[in-house]
Amino acid sequence: MGKTTYLSSIISALNKLNGMGSLNEIYDVIEKEGRLSYIFSNPNWKDNVRATIQRHCIQTKSYRGSEDLFRSVYGLGEGYWKFKNFDSSEYDNPIIDRQLKMIANLDIPNTEKEMIIKSRIGQGIFRDRIIQKYEHCIITGINDNRLLLASHIKPWRSASNYERLSSENGLLLSPLYDKLFDIGLITFDDNMKILISNKLSCENVSRINIDTNKIYFNNPSNEMMVNMRYHRQNIFVE
Repeated sequence: MGKTTYLSSIISALNKLNGMGSLNEIYDVIEKEGRLSYIFSNPNWKDNVRATIQRHCIQTKSYRGSEDLFRSVYGLGEGYWKFKNFDSSEYDNPIIDRQLKMIANLDIPNTEKEMIIKSRIGQGIFRDRIIQKYEHCIITGINDNRLLLASHIKPWRSASNYERLSSENGLLLSPLYDKLFDIGLITFDDNMKILISNKLSCENVSRINIDTNKIYFNNPSNEMMVNMRYHRQNIFVE
């Protein structure tokens, strides 16, 4: 067996982490494996792990033509890495659970934790699933993903971990309708027809151009209807 290098240790660690992980998780795996001799002789070995990843990632300034192996998951400086060919739409439960636990242990207010979880997980896996399910805004028909938002039916703060990522707890909406739905000025009945809040002025109702007789989504699942009833009862402002 050849000598264990920083690069081989990083690859081994990411394999054990199902393809992606934080720097701290990578350090922990390398340390537990104990095969990299530098961890016992070099107090700066973690810096070298980070530098090795950056040298093998074309996104970084440190890249000088080495084999391009890694990608930053949430942007450079966030300390979260994956294999170059790792498909973010294939996150599995162990990865999600690790991220949720890691964020839960951060010493920051719960509102900030929720924002981090939403941006890292909710707008990754959840968004991919919602786009795949609907393909366009269910109200306007707009199909340019740059102009669309993945909206939770039962809000993130009230949902279970499963519901937070379930395609049965989401709608694909353009920003205006996402906002109306998010603050409870519109909702859907069991037939997926839109209900409009009395708190919205008649003038603005005419401007948003909603057909209250139209069925906007056919054959919703029971799970989706349960979530929509929650929205009507707890979010919608009659």
